[in-house]
Formats: sequence, structure tokens, C-alpha cells
Amino acid sequence: MTARTARQSLVHVASWVGGAGLLSLVALALLILRNPSVPVMLIGLAVVATIGLLLLRNPLAALLLAAFVLLLPPGDLRVEGIYMLASNGTVVAALGIWLVRALSGNETVKWNPTCLLLALYIAWGLVTLLWAPDLVEGRRKLIAWTFSFILLFLICNEVRSLPAVDRFMRMLSLMGWLMILCGIYTALFTDFVFGTRLKSFNMNENTLGVMLIMALPGVIWPVMRSDGPRRRSMLILAITYMLCAVALIALSGSRGGAISVGLLLLMLLFFRPARKWAVGGVALILCLFLFAPFLFDTLIQRAVEGDGGELGGRSVLWEASLLFMRDHLLTGAGIGNGPFRLHPYIASLTSEVNHRTDLPSHQPFLEVGVDTGLVGLIIYVCMIGSAIRSFVRSRSCWLLSPSCPDGYYLTVIGATAAYGSTWLKAGGLENHASLIVILALLLIPSLVQEADDRSAQEGGPWLSKRRHDRG
Repeated sequence: MTARTARQSLVHVASWVGGAGLLSLVALALLILRNPSVPVMLIGLAVVATIGLLLLRNPLAALLLAAFVLLLPPGDLRVEGIYMLASNGTVVAALGIWLVRALSGNETVKWNPTCLLLALYIAWGLVTLLWAPDLVEGRRKLIAWTFSFILLFLICNEVRSLPAVDRFMRMLSLMGWLMILCGIYTALFTDFVFGTRLKSFNMNENTLGVMLIMALPGVIWPVMRSDGPRRRSMLILAITYMLCAVALIALSGSRGGAISVGLLLLMLLFFRPARKWAVGGVALILCLFLFAPFLFDTLIQRAVEGDGGELGGRSVLWEASLLFMRDHLLTGAGIGNGPFRLHPYIASLTSEVNHRTDLPSHQPFLEVGVDTGLVGLIIYVCMIGSAIRSFVRSRSCWLLSPSCPDGYYLTVIGATAAYGSTWLKAGGLENHASLIVILALLLIPSLVQEADDRSAQEGGPWLSKRRHDRG
């Protein structure tokens, strides 16, 4: 018996032993404990554990489930108590399943500068707890950052081949279509009144545009990866998605979302292979203007009236954040404590928001700087810069690979620029799962390249030869 076979047998035995032990524990608890809610809880635990054992053979499925749950925006889509338990559980389960496979020798740990810098930021955030006045808020924020790190780490270790990228993009597409369906349902089957801002399932109006743009590469990816009748079907679905996304962003009245869509189309116009997408998007918007102008009433009204000013009232928050950072340049307020320590500075500039003592900076870089000072801000900027650098450096290898679609780079550049235009003036997105997805999209070419290089070294020089022939 080889060592690999022995490790696989060990995993199988561990799975059976774990399942039998869990069932025995449930049976014993049902006999001993008399609380009426205990049986339901234990049955739920047994179901979850059974799913976990099934996912043990497919860690990528566990990762994609965790990513999907983390991406759900705040609102009626999430029942807070259940959601916290579900999101925490799926992330921990995905990590645990990967660790079991790593310990059995089926997986190897792979690092990159982006993951290392994110881990370094969390370590610095832990240091800032030494001067943070509210340790509970600090702990809550550290947990959120840790889950973001786990998500990025697992993506970098498991999404390293084109079939894995296919599944990752399928998850993004599913999230995007879920947002589309929720928006359509709210607009057509609730008491929504045209001319007011669309609030889909009680989620923030600006969040809808962010999620739709983030999921766009997942919708376009099957078009690039297919041909023949399937390509035409995927193209029709992608055009339908873009049409619905433009309409819903207009109904939401999100000026940032509208700017993002315009920037996306403008960038695609400069690239010949993607020009048809830009022309198609402009044509769709013109058609909506001609045949359904009422969709843009809210957006035009907010743009003309300047609700909250050009920056939506954020200029006061940004000025207060800069004043705070001037006084606490190196240390910051302590991770998670920025919004509370920022209140006196906001109050010194305006009295309109004195009823709020937890207002954030509403700008990711400022939120990081207020929380963790200049040290944390430098680490954070380097983390994002490292992902962009990896994306740029891997372009030539990606384009030389015969199986990697050329349009990926153009799509990700457009989606990243569009997402960034909204992200730069948003609140609470400095460690959101959507940002992790954008970083993953930037890292995917280097991840696939590393896996291909390793396969070429271990399995033969065919890939290198094909790249040399194409060069």
C-alpha cells in the first residue's frame, strides 16, 4: 500500500468513525436530556454534520457555499441570528474540511503576498486592541477580518484550475441572478412606487449596484468559455442580466451605481475585443431611455437635486476622519473603535448627526486609517496593490495559454474599475466579502499559472511547448 492510499484510507475511516460517533452522541443526548428544544437542535446538528461529511470529499463545494453565504447583503435575505450562525458555521466548516485534506496529504498550503499582507493586517489589528477603549467592538471587527482572510486563503488554495474557476464563476453568477430576481420581485410585486428609491428586500439601495457589478464577471465567463448554440444561449442570458442590472440600478437611485455602469462601459469601449459589450450596453441604456424613461426618474431627481451634496454628505465624515488621523496618526483608535472615537470630530463640524455616535468614515481607506492608524493603512494599501500587481504580471502567461479566455482580463478590469468607483465612497466595505471576491478575480490568473507551471514540471513539458509554439 502506497503512502497516498494509506492517507486516503485514513480519511475514509475518520469520516465513518466521526459519523458513527455523532449519531451515538445524538441518541445518548435524546435519552438523557429532556428539554423539548434539544432534540430539534441535535437533529439540526446531525444534518449539518452529515452535510459536512459529504463535503469532505469536495472542499471546493464547501468553500463556494461559505462564499455565497458571506456575500448575502444585509436585509431581509438574512435573518440575523440564524445568518450569523450559518455564516460562521459554513466558513469554519470550509476551513476544517480543507485542513483535514491538508493533514491527510491531499492538499498543500500555498501562500501569496496578498494573503500574507491580510494576515499581517489582522496581526496589527490585534496589537491595536492594547489601546482600544471597547474590546467587544474590537473583537467583533477582528472576527470579521479573520473570516475575510479565511475566505481569501481558501480561494487562493482551491481555485487554481479552469474547472475550479468555472465553479467559482457559477457561484458569482448565481448571486448576481439572485439580486436580479429580488429586485424584480420588489419592483413588480410589492407596494413599490416608481419615483421612489427601490429598496430590495430591505437592503441598502447602494448595495444592490455593488453586488450586481461584482457578479458581472461570473455572468460573462460562460460566454467566453463556450461556443456554438450554448454560447448564444449564454450571450442572451448575459445581455438580459445587463439589461436588468441597468434598470434596477436606475430604480435604486444609486448615483455611485450609475457612475460605475458608465465607467464600465467607457473602459470596455477602449478594448477592441470587448467593444461589442460596451456598444451593447449603451444600446440597452438608450432603449430603456426611449421605451421606459420612468425607470430613471429617481436617479435623475437625485442627480439634479444633489441629495446630500455631490458626495452625499460624506465630505463632513471625510474631513472629520482626516482631523482624527492627524491627532492619532500612527496608532488610530484601535480596530473596531473608529466610528465611536470619530463622533466628537464630526460633532465639531456639524450638528446634523449628533443623534448618531457610530458613524464610520464612509470611505474604506479612511475607515482603515481611523481604526488602525498609518501602519494599518500602509499594510492595507499594499495588500490591494499586491493583487493588482499580480494581475498585471500574469497577463502575458494567461494570454499565451490556449485554454484561458482572452476576454477575462478585459472583463475583470472593467468590473474592478466599476466596483472601485462605488467602493471608494462606501461605508463598511473595507473587509466585505465582495472586496475579497474582487481580489480573488485579480489573483486568479496567477493562481492558474502557478498550477499550470507545476503540472508542466511534474507531468511533462507539453504546456511549456504549447506556450513556446504560440510565442
